[in-house]
Formats: sequence, C-alpha cells, structure tokens
Amino acid sequence: MLSEDEKDQIREVMDALKSGVEGFSSRRPQLEMIATVATTLAACRIDDEAPRDGRNIAMIEAGTGTGKSFGALVPAIVLAKSRRRRLVVSSSTVALQHQYAEKDAPALQRVSPVEFTFAVAKGRRRYACTTKLLGEAGDAGQHEIEMDDDASAAPETAAVRRRRTIVIQLAEDFETGRWNGDRDELPVPVTDDVWRDLSTDRQGCAVNRCPEFARCPFYEAKQRVRAADVVIANHDLVLAALAMESSSVLPPASETIYVFDEAHTLAAKAIEHLSAKHALRGPGVAARYVGRRSGRRPRLQSRRRAAAQRSRQRRPAHGGVGGTQSQDHRSARLRREAGAALQGRCAAGVDARRRGRHPTPCSVPAGDARGGARSAARARRIRGFDGHARSLRRWLPCRQARQPAGYVGAAAARGHDVDDAPVARWIERQAGAAGDDVHICAAPISGSDELRRVLWNRTSAAVLMSGTLTSSGTFDLFVRQTGLVGYPSLNLLRVDSPFDYRANAKLVIPAMRTSPTEPAAHTNEVIARMPELINTRGTLVLFASGKQMRDVYGSLDERLRRITLVQGTMPKMEMLVRHRAAIDRGESSVLFGLQSLAEGVDLPRDYCSHVICVKPPESSARDSGRNQQDSV
Repeated sequence: MLSEDEKDQIREVMDALKSGVEGFSSRRPQLEMIATVATTLAACRIDDEAPRDGRNIAMIEAGTGTGKSFGALVPAIVLAKSRRRRLVVSSSTVALQHQYAEKDAPALQRVSPVEFTFAVAKGRRRYACTTKLLGEAGDAGQHEIEMDDDASAAPETAAVRRRRTIVIQLAEDFETGRWNGDRDELPVPVTDDVWRDLSTDRQGCAVNRCPEFARCPFYEAKQRVRAADVVIANHDLVLAALAMESSSVLPPASETIYVFDEAHTLAAKAIEHLSAKHALRGPGVAARYVGRRSGRRPRLQSRRRAAAQRSRQRRPAHGGVGGTQSQDHRSARLRREAGAALQGRCAAGVDARRRGRHPTPCSVPAGDARGGARSAARARRIRGFDGHARSLRRWLPCRQARQPAGYVGAAAARGHDVDDAPVARWIERQAGAAGDDVHICAAPISGSDELRRVLWNRTSAAVLMSGTLTSSGTFDLFVRQTGLVGYPSLNLLRVDSPFDYRANAKLVIPAMRTSPTEPAAHTNEVIARMPELINTRGTLVLFASGKQMRDVYGSLDERLRRITLVQGTMPKMEMLVRHRAAIDRGESSVLFGLQSLAEGVDLPRDYCSHVICVKPPESSARDSGRNQQDSV
C-alpha cells in the first residue's frame, strides 16, 4: 500500500516537471496511469513467500500523446527508491532506449527533488573490443608503411583503403579520449562488416585475462550500470540477462522493478531468444581447424592442461582432440541425412516437419553430434562448439539430454514432449560460396512458459505499457501470449490518447498499380510518385527494405536529394539534429529510414507533418529484434 510520504513525493516530482520542463503539462490519462503504476509497484514482492497473484504487475494501453514515459518513470523512481529496489526501464529498440537516456531521464533528473542516478545497459556488440581495435589499427598502419616503401605493390581497392582509414581513425579517437568505444556515439557510421571485426561476444572475450581489460569500454559501462539506481535497457538485453542471471550486467529479477515500454513486442522477442538456427558445415570446418592446431597451441597452464586430459580420458569414445575429429564426422553425417530429408520435399529447399516431428534418420546423428560438440567444448574450452550443442539441444526433444541414443528415434516420431511447449522444427538448404549447407531450425510457438518462469514468477514488480496491447477491446490475447494467464489480480488500464486524430489527421491509401511483391516494378512506381508526395516542410518516409530505400534515394532529382537525409549514412542522432535545424531555419527536410526510425523518435509539430509508409513491414517486432540482438 502507498504511504503518505510516497504520495507526497510523487506530487512533488510532478510539480517540479511542470515548472522545470518547458512545454510539460499533465493530462488526465497520464494521472490515471501514474495512479495505476504507483498502486502496482506498492505491491512489489519483498520475498519468495509473497503471493504470486499478479497484483504486482500492471498492463497499461495508452495512446500517443498520453505521456507514458513520465507517467511510468515518476512513480517507478519514487517507489524503487522507497522500497530499495533497482529500476530497469526496457524499450523495444535502441532508438527508444536513446530517447529515455538522452531526453526523458536527464530532464527528470535535472528537476526532480528525488535524487537518482541512471546508466544505459547495452550488449558487448555495441562496444569496441580494445584489443581488436588497437591490433587491427596497428596492422593497418604497418601495411601503409609497407605500401609506401614498396612501389611495385599491387594497388588497393577504394573499399580496402576506406576500411583501413576508418580503423586507424577510430583507434586514434579512442586513444585520445575523443571516443569512448560505444558504437552509438561514433562520429561517423561504421558498416556492420567492419564493426563485426572490431567487437566481440561473450564467447570471444578473455575478461580479466585480456591485456586491455583495464580500459575495456564494455566493462567500464558495466560498472556504471551496477552503480546506477535506474538502468535503461532493451527487451533483448533483459531477456538475455534473465537467462544467465548470475553473471548478468542487470540486477537479479527478485530485486528489480521493470518498466517495459512498447511491451507488445515482448512475446515475439521471447520466441526469438528461444529459437535456434545452426549451420551444419561450420562445426565440421572448426573441428578440422582445431584438430590441425591442437599440436601447435601454446602451452596451457598446468591446471587447465590436466582438466583437458581428464576430459579426454573420461570420453575416449569421442576420439581426437576432445572429440573434435569425431565431431567433424558426426556433423557431416547429420548434414547428409538432413540433406536427404529435403530431397523432393520443397522446391524452396525448406522442409517444415508436421507437428514438429523430425526426420527419423536425422535424430540419432543429431544426438551424436551434440555429444561430440559438448565434449569438444569441455576439453578445449571451445565455446563455439558449446553453441552448436545448444542449437542441437533445441532441435532435439528436451529429454534427449538425459536419455540414451536409442530414445531419440521414438522421441522424434512422437514430436515434442508432453510437458514442453510445442516446438516448430524445420530444415533449410542454403547455397553458399563453399557449397550448399543445411540449417537445422527450431522455434517454440510461444514464449509464455519461459516468461512466466524467468520473469513473472521472480520479479519484484513490473509495468507493461504500449499503445497497442488490447485486441477486440480486451487484454486476453496479450495475457496469453506473455504467460500471464493464471494471475487473477493483474492491474489493467486502458486510456485513450488526448489527440483528436479524426479532426487533425488524414489517412490516405493510394491506388497503386503494382504490388510490393513485385520489387522492381513497385520501386519504380514509388520513385515516380515520390516528388508529388513530398509536399510538406517535415516529411518522414519509412521503408521496409534498405535496398529499396537506397534505390529510391538514388533516383530522386537533385532538388530532393539535397534536402533528404538517409538512415545509415550518418549516426541517427546527427540525422535528427540536422533535420530539426533545417526546419528551424524555415527550410524543408525529408527523412528516409527503416521501421526503427518510427520508434523512439520525437518529432513534434512541423518536424514531422507527413509520414509516408512505402510498404508496411511484415513484422516490425522481428526486424527490430534482429537489429537489437546483442551479446550480454
């Protein structure tokens, strides 16, 4: 129950916002939201004995313009401080995460009488690996010297020179302190292929054994997160952290109050995190590499060498170095069996298994390959094989890990286990430069059980909010999708937007001659129509395809290209700053972007008076999840 002191603090913070933030005014829907959030968080669980009936969980559907950010932040910060809990604010995209970190939280921190600190939590892949960055920059610098000394050297392509220049400049900026290693704070955009070589994941990180650990950007950010009262994260990071809570950058769920913004994507993201897709050719190549390199590896510390020897002695049947040679054979056998299962099934090279049943001939080699992968990972600390084993684990029935190999065939014929959520399993053939490969894929049809297990049954309290949580006027569908069925005391609130859309907005669906399923023809028609559609000062054009966005921009006339800013050619924040500056000068400005540009971007009044959707995205949740997937 809310105390009088907590109520007074919430009122004081709201009064401070009204007087200290230009243009802020509280609205009745926002006040209703604050009351619901405060009541919910006042019922936060303080120990495992507290009832799990949902009274500490709220679902709020609030339309655009309600003021959801402050409506949740104000009571959440007050209650988190009062109840000695950490607050994690989670968004669906990096763009919305930036809005909280660069606009909402700083504004509230500046005027609030309730003092708090905040930090942004992101995965390792958003930060440069210092060792990789400095190492590649050193190689690039040495190559430049050699090129200058050798007049007969073959000329380089422009792309190679540009990559070397970018890497050297990033290293200089990092060494001089002009850049902190965060990808989202780069002065110029860096392509994914370059950044992939400059960052690392959990498997590739040496942690405190790394010579550059003392100035690692990721671990510096991790320390800031651990010291902060409020952590601004995203759904992907939260779900990944819940799966590995003991070593996570985020606080334990039992000590945390969660605020999920754009919560309608949470169920889809849970499915993504439980899904697996693994190529079968890669582990075989890695196994052969490890087998060749095993005799030339540096000497291990005595303790690790002894552990590896014991692992080989315990598992002699796997053969080779920690099972790597047999792992190669097992993966090759599984690839042959899976490829045979695809023959004649589908022209597209996809075999969707009815009711999740596996092709029986594939199941035993899949179990053997998984065993070989696990032994290789244990014997030589080869974490890539560990990931291969986990992927196979998801493809096989859940009891496979505890049953003999003979069980696999019967389990495969039956499909999924009765005590597990149904799992979709399929096989894909994909062409590649090194030849065709086979991917084994598995995905649960629902992430509700996992959300209930790792989140709702453990969290201190949670608020889920979005503009689209209800279906046919009820929360029932969302409750089922997120695993909140069986929590009878959930707090549900639905408030309308204060905007009068009918009187102030117009929806126009043009009669197109072409279909988006005909990419070339559709792009040509969009190019022809674009000049007449861009007729306001601030225009936002959203594409579902990066290729189509670039093709349309390249075909615009010079007048439109001069006023158009394209996502990917510069950092997003720089793009928005330039757009606002042009509008402030009385000029016109056009933003070309993908679906991620539509979320977490604040463009009021003339900054955005016209939105053009070239093609509705098939699944904005899936696309944003693909962009957001980070390694914790």
